[in-house]
Amino acid sequence: MFFRAIDKLFYQLKQFLSLLIFVLIGLAMLFFIYWLLFSAKIPLPDWLNWFMWSIIDFFAMSFKSTPMYKQLVPALPVYTCGVFIILTYIANCIMIFLENNHTAFKNSVNSYKVNLEKTINRELHNDFIKELNRTSFMLAKIKIEASKQESYLTAATETPFDAEALEGLIQKQILCELNSEIIQKKGITNGSVYFLIADLAQAKDFLAELVNVSARFIKQHLKPKVDINFYCGIEVFNDIQEMQEIDAYADRLLNLKIRNKMVVLPRYKVYFENIYPNAFTFEVMGEYNLSNDDASKKDVMVYSIRRKN
Repeated sequence: MFFRAIDKLFYQLKQFLSLLIFVLIGLAMLFFIYWLLFSAKIPLPDWLNWFMWSIIDFFAMSFKSTPMYKQLVPALPVYTCGVFIILTYIANCIMIFLENNHTAFKNSVNSYKVNLEKTINRELHNDFIKELNRTSFMLAKIKIEASKQESYLTAATETPFDAEALEGLIQKQILCELNSEIIQKKGITNGSVYFLIADLAQAKDFLAELVNVSARFIKQHLKPKVDINFYCGIEVFNDIQEMQEIDAYADRLLNLKIRNKMVVLPRYKVYFENIYPNAFTFEVMGEYNLSNDDASKKDVMVYSIRRKN
Protein backbone atom coordinates (compact mmCIF):
# COMPACT_ATOMS: atom_id res chain seq x y z
CA MET A 1 0.00 0.00 0.00
CA PHE A 2 2.83 2.42 0.89
CA PHE A 3 4.60 1.86 -2.44
CA ARG A 4 1.33 2.18 -4.33
CA ALA A 5 0.49 5.50 -2.59
CA ILE A 6 3.88 7.01 -3.49
CA ASP A 7 3.57 5.78 -7.07
CA LYS A 8 0.11 7.38 -7.28
CA LEU A 9 1.51 10.66 -5.86
CA PHE A 10 4.23 10.74 -8.54
CA TYR A 11 1.62 10.09 -11.20
CA GLN A 12 -0.66 12.88 -9.97
CA LEU A 13 2.23 15.37 -9.71
CA LYS A 14 3.28 14.59 -13.28
CA GLN A 15 -0.30 15.03 -14.49
CA PHE A 16 -0.49 18.41 -12.73
CA LEU A 17 2.85 19.52 -14.22
CA SER A 18 1.80 18.37 -17.69
CA LEU A 19 -1.35 20.51 -17.42
CA LEU A 20 0.66 23.43 -16.02
CA ILE A 21 3.21 23.26 -18.87
CA PHE A 22 0.36 23.18 -21.39
CA VAL A 23 -1.22 26.30 -19.80
CA LEU A 24 2.14 28.14 -19.61
CA ILE A 25 2.90 27.43 -23.27
CA GLY A 26 -0.60 28.65 -24.17
CA LEU A 27 -0.15 31.86 -22.16
CA ALA A 28 3.28 32.49 -23.70
CA MET A 29 1.79 32.18 -27.19
CA LEU A 30 -1.17 34.37 -26.19
CA PHE A 31 1.04 37.17 -24.91
CA PHE A 32 3.27 36.98 -27.99
CA ILE A 33 0.23 37.35 -30.26
CA TYR A 34 -1.09 40.14 -28.01
CA TRP A 35 2.27 41.92 -28.28
CA LEU A 36 2.08 41.75 -32.10
CA LEU A 37 -1.45 43.15 -32.08
CA PHE A 38 -0.60 45.77 -29.44
CA SER A 39 2.48 46.88 -31.40
CA ALA A 40 0.36 47.18 -34.55
CA LYS A 41 -2.09 49.37 -32.55
CA ILE A 42 -5.04 47.16 -33.49
CA PRO A 43 -8.07 47.91 -31.31
CA LEU A 44 -8.88 45.08 -28.91
CA PRO A 45 -11.87 44.48 -26.58
CA ASP A 46 -11.65 46.19 -23.20
CA TRP A 47 -12.07 42.95 -21.28
CA LEU A 48 -9.11 41.41 -23.14
CA ASN A 49 -6.93 44.46 -22.45
CA TRP A 50 -7.94 44.39 -18.78
CA PHE A 51 -7.14 40.65 -18.52
CA MET A 52 -3.79 40.92 -20.28
CA TRP A 53 -2.58 44.02 -18.41
CA SER A 54 -3.63 42.57 -15.06
CA ILE A 55 -1.16 39.74 -15.66
CA ILE A 56 1.47 42.08 -17.15
CA ASP A 57 1.23 44.41 -14.14
CA PHE A 58 1.56 41.46 -11.78
CA PHE A 59 4.95 40.54 -13.29
CA ALA A 60 5.95 44.23 -13.55
CA MET A 61 4.89 45.05 -9.99
CA SER A 62 8.49 45.56 -8.81
CA PHE A 63 9.08 48.51 -11.13
CA LYS A 64 5.54 49.70 -11.96
CA SER A 65 5.93 52.87 -9.87
CA THR A 66 9.20 53.83 -11.57
CA PRO A 67 9.66 55.95 -14.75
CA MET A 68 11.12 52.89 -16.44
CA TYR A 69 7.65 51.30 -16.48
CA LYS A 70 6.30 53.89 -18.96
CA GLN A 71 9.33 53.48 -21.17
CA LEU A 72 8.89 49.68 -21.26
CA VAL A 73 5.12 49.64 -21.84
CA PRO A 74 5.44 48.66 -25.57
CA ALA A 75 7.69 45.74 -24.67
CA LEU A 76 5.88 44.57 -21.52
CA PRO A 77 3.64 42.01 -23.32
CA VAL A 78 6.67 40.28 -24.88
CA TYR A 79 8.44 40.56 -21.50
CA THR A 80 5.52 38.70 -19.94
CA CYS A 81 5.70 36.16 -22.78
CA GLY A 82 9.36 35.61 -21.86
CA VAL A 83 8.42 35.13 -18.21
CA PHE A 84 5.97 32.38 -19.19
CA ILE A 85 8.62 30.77 -21.40
CA ILE A 86 11.03 30.74 -18.43
CA LEU A 87 8.29 29.32 -16.18
CA THR A 88 7.62 26.63 -18.82
CA TYR A 89 11.32 25.74 -18.83
CA ILE A 90 11.38 25.53 -15.01
CA ALA A 91 8.22 23.38 -15.00
CA ASN A 92 9.75 21.13 -17.65
CA CYS A 93 12.93 20.75 -15.53
CA ILE A 94 10.77 19.80 -12.55
CA MET A 95 8.95 17.29 -14.77
CA ILE A 96 12.29 15.71 -15.79
CA PHE A 97 13.33 15.62 -12.12
CA LEU A 98 10.06 13.90 -11.20
CA GLU A 99 10.40 11.43 -14.09
CA ASN A 100 13.92 10.49 -13.05
CA ASN A 101 12.95 10.08 -9.42
CA HIS A 102 9.82 8.14 -10.34
CA THR A 103 11.92 5.79 -12.48
CA ALA A 104 14.46 5.42 -9.67
CA PHE A 105 11.64 4.75 -7.22
CA LYS A 106 10.11 2.08 -9.47
CA ASN A 107 13.52 0.46 -9.98
CA SER A 108 14.04 0.47 -6.23
CA VAL A 109 10.62 -1.09 -5.65
CA ASN A 110 11.26 -3.73 -8.33
CA SER A 111 14.64 -4.54 -6.78
CA TYR A 112 12.99 -4.80 -3.38
CA LYS A 113 10.32 -7.12 -4.78
CA VAL A 114 12.92 -9.27 -6.56
CA ASN A 115 15.05 -9.50 -3.41
CA LEU A 116 11.99 -10.23 -1.31
CA GLU A 117 10.91 -12.95 -3.75
CA LYS A 118 14.41 -14.45 -3.69
CA THR A 119 14.41 -14.39 0.11
CA ILE A 120 10.99 -16.05 0.29
CA ASN A 121 11.97 -18.65 -2.32
CA ARG A 122 15.22 -19.32 -0.47
CA GLU A 123 13.37 -19.78 2.81
CA LEU A 124 10.78 -22.01 1.13
CA HIS A 125 13.57 -24.05 -0.46
CA ASN A 126 15.33 -24.37 2.90
CA ASP A 127 12.09 -25.52 4.51
CA PHE A 128 11.60 -27.94 1.62
CA ILE A 129 15.13 -29.34 2.11
CA LYS A 130 14.53 -29.65 5.86
CA GLU A 131 11.36 -31.61 5.13
CA LEU A 132 13.22 -33.85 2.67
CA ASN A 133 15.92 -34.47 5.27
CA ARG A 134 13.29 -36.07 7.46
CA THR A 135 13.29 -38.95 4.96
CA SER A 136 15.08 -41.73 6.82
CA PHE A 137 14.31 -45.03 5.11
CA MET A 138 14.42 -46.70 1.73
CA LEU A 139 12.58 -49.89 0.84
CA ALA A 140 13.85 -51.90 -2.12
CA LYS A 141 11.83 -54.91 -3.31
CA ILE A 142 12.91 -57.35 -5.99
CA LYS A 143 11.14 -60.18 -7.72
CA ILE A 144 12.57 -62.81 -10.05
CA GLU A 145 10.40 -64.24 -12.81
CA ALA A 146 11.48 -67.32 -14.75
CA SER A 147 9.87 -68.87 -17.82
CA LYS A 148 10.77 -71.50 -20.40
CA GLN A 149 10.22 -71.37 -24.13
CA GLU A 150 8.32 -74.57 -24.85
CA SER A 151 7.65 -76.27 -28.14
CA TYR A 152 5.07 -78.99 -28.75
CA LEU A 153 7.71 -80.83 -30.81
CA THR A 154 10.04 -81.36 -27.83
CA ALA A 155 7.66 -81.08 -24.88
CA ALA A 156 7.53 -84.87 -24.34
CA THR A 157 11.31 -85.31 -24.17
CA GLU A 158 12.29 -82.19 -22.18
CA THR A 159 13.08 -82.24 -18.46
CA PRO A 160 10.20 -80.80 -16.39
CA PHE A 161 10.77 -77.13 -15.55
CA ASP A 162 9.63 -75.68 -12.20
CA ALA A 163 9.65 -71.89 -12.68
CA GLU A 164 8.38 -71.14 -9.19
CA ALA A 165 11.13 -73.19 -7.55
CA LEU A 166 13.83 -71.48 -9.63
CA GLU A 167 12.44 -68.05 -8.82
CA GLY A 168 12.39 -68.86 -5.11
CA LEU A 169 15.93 -70.24 -5.21
CA ILE A 170 17.41 -67.14 -6.87
CA GLN A 171 15.54 -64.81 -4.52
CA LYS A 172 16.81 -66.72 -1.46
CA GLN A 173 20.35 -66.61 -2.80
CA ILE A 174 20.11 -62.84 -3.27
CA LEU A 175 18.61 -62.45 0.20
CA CYS A 176 21.40 -64.44 1.84
CA GLU A 177 24.21 -62.88 -0.17
CA LEU A 178 23.43 -59.26 0.68
CA ASN A 179 24.47 -58.53 4.27
CA SER A 180 25.49 -54.89 4.18
CA GLU A 181 25.62 -53.10 7.52
CA ILE A 182 23.23 -50.46 6.20
CA ILE A 183 20.47 -53.08 5.83
CA GLN A 184 18.22 -52.60 8.84
CA LYS A 185 15.85 -55.38 7.93
CA LYS A 186 15.37 -57.88 5.12
CA GLY A 187 13.08 -60.75 4.27
CA ILE A 188 10.49 -62.10 1.86
CA THR A 189 6.92 -60.81 1.60
CA ASN A 190 4.28 -61.50 -1.03
CA GLY A 191 6.72 -63.65 -2.97
CA SER A 192 9.38 -60.93 -3.33
CA VAL A 193 12.55 -60.02 -1.45
CA TYR A 194 12.72 -56.73 0.44
CA PHE A 195 15.56 -54.73 1.96
CA LEU A 196 14.99 -51.87 4.41
CA ILE A 197 17.81 -49.34 4.26
CA ALA A 198 18.30 -46.72 6.98
CA ASP A 199 21.36 -44.93 5.55
CA LEU A 200 20.29 -43.14 2.37
CA ALA A 201 23.74 -41.63 1.89
CA GLN A 202 24.94 -45.12 0.90
CA ALA A 203 21.82 -46.06 -1.07
CA LYS A 204 23.65 -45.68 -4.39
CA ASP A 205 26.32 -48.23 -3.43
CA PHE A 206 23.78 -50.66 -1.98
CA LEU A 207 21.62 -50.61 -5.10
CA ALA A 208 24.67 -51.13 -7.28
CA GLU A 209 25.55 -54.19 -5.17
CA LEU A 210 21.95 -55.42 -5.36
CA VAL A 211 22.05 -55.27 -9.17
CA ASN A 212 25.43 -56.99 -9.36
CA VAL A 213 24.47 -59.81 -7.00
CA SER A 214 21.12 -60.36 -8.72
CA ALA A 215 22.76 -60.38 -12.17
CA ARG A 216 25.35 -62.90 -10.97
CA PHE A 217 22.80 -65.39 -9.64
CA ILE A 218 20.52 -64.97 -12.65
CA LYS A 219 23.45 -65.67 -14.93
CA GLN A 220 24.28 -68.83 -12.96
CA HIS A 221 20.83 -70.28 -13.61
CA LEU A 222 20.43 -69.25 -17.23
CA LYS A 223 19.95 -72.20 -19.59
CA PRO A 224 18.93 -72.56 -23.22
CA LYS A 225 15.29 -71.60 -23.72
CA VAL A 226 15.05 -70.30 -20.11
CA ASP A 227 14.25 -66.62 -19.58
CA ILE A 228 14.85 -65.00 -16.21
CA ASN A 229 13.74 -61.44 -15.58
CA PHE A 230 14.42 -59.09 -12.71
CA TYR A 231 11.85 -56.62 -11.35
CA CYS A 232 12.65 -53.99 -8.74
CA GLY A 233 10.55 -51.31 -7.04
CA ILE A 234 12.02 -48.75 -4.63
CA GLU A 235 10.55 -46.01 -2.46
CA VAL A 236 11.72 -43.71 0.35
CA PHE A 237 9.72 -42.68 3.42
CA ASN A 238 10.01 -40.83 6.73
CA ASP A 239 8.67 -43.04 9.48
CA ILE A 240 9.02 -46.76 10.09
CA GLN A 241 5.29 -46.76 10.81
CA GLU A 242 4.77 -46.27 7.06
CA MET A 243 6.52 -49.57 6.31
CA GLN A 244 3.38 -51.58 5.61
CA GLU A 245 1.91 -48.97 3.28
CA ILE A 246 5.22 -48.53 1.40
CA ASP A 247 5.62 -52.30 1.10
CA ALA A 248 2.22 -52.56 -0.60
CA TYR A 249 3.11 -49.66 -2.88
CA ALA A 250 6.39 -51.32 -3.85
CA ASP A 251 4.46 -54.48 -4.74
CA ARG A 252 2.35 -52.45 -7.13
CA LEU A 253 5.56 -51.18 -8.73
CA LEU A 254 6.70 -54.79 -9.21
CA ASN A 255 3.36 -55.65 -10.76
CA LEU A 256 4.01 -53.12 -13.53
CA LYS A 257 6.41 -55.74 -14.96
CA ILE A 258 9.06 -53.24 -16.04
CA ARG A 259 11.80 -55.75 -16.76
CA ASN A 260 15.39 -55.49 -15.62
CA LYS A 261 15.09 -51.92 -14.36
CA MET A 262 14.95 -50.34 -10.93
CA VAL A 263 11.77 -48.27 -10.86
CA VAL A 264 10.96 -45.45 -8.46
CA LEU A 265 8.27 -42.85 -7.84
CA PRO A 266 8.38 -39.00 -7.89
CA ARG A 267 9.08 -38.84 -4.14
CA TYR A 268 12.30 -40.81 -4.63
CA LYS A 269 13.29 -38.62 -7.58
CA VAL A 270 12.67 -35.37 -5.70
CA TYR A 271 14.61 -36.59 -2.67
CA PHE A 272 17.74 -37.70 -4.51
CA GLU A 273 17.78 -34.81 -6.98
CA ASN A 274 17.83 -32.35 -4.07
CA ILE A 275 19.79 -34.17 -1.36
CA TYR A 276 22.17 -36.35 -3.40
CA PRO A 277 22.09 -34.86 -6.92
CA ASN A 278 25.13 -36.84 -8.07
CA ALA A 279 23.69 -40.25 -7.16
CA PHE A 280 21.30 -41.19 -9.99
CA THR A 281 19.99 -40.29 -13.40
CA PHE A 282 16.27 -40.73 -13.97
CA GLU A 283 14.44 -41.96 -17.05
CA VAL A 284 10.68 -41.61 -17.47
CA MET A 285 8.91 -44.95 -17.82
CA GLY A 286 5.45 -43.45 -18.15
CA GLU A 287 2.34 -42.82 -16.07
CA TYR A 288 0.67 -45.75 -14.34
CA ASN A 289 -2.37 -46.21 -12.17
CA LEU A 290 -1.06 -47.38 -8.79
CA SER A 291 -4.32 -47.01 -6.89
CA ASN A 292 -5.63 -49.95 -4.89
CA ASP A 293 -9.15 -48.98 -5.81
CA ASP A 294 -9.98 -49.63 -9.47
CA ALA A 295 -12.82 -47.11 -9.24
CA SER A 296 -10.40 -44.40 -8.12
CA LYS A 297 -7.82 -43.97 -10.86
CA LYS A 298 -4.59 -42.36 -9.73
CA ASP A 299 -1.94 -41.99 -12.43
CA VAL A 300 1.59 -41.57 -11.09
CA MET A 301 4.79 -40.89 -13.04
CA VAL A 302 7.23 -43.78 -12.78
CA TYR A 303 10.98 -43.51 -13.39
CA SER A 304 13.85 -45.93 -13.78
CA ILE A 305 17.18 -45.09 -12.15
CA ARG A 306 20.75 -45.55 -13.16
CA ARG A 307 23.79 -44.86 -11.08
CA LYS A 308 25.86 -41.85 -12.11
CA ASN A 309 29.53 -42.49 -12.76
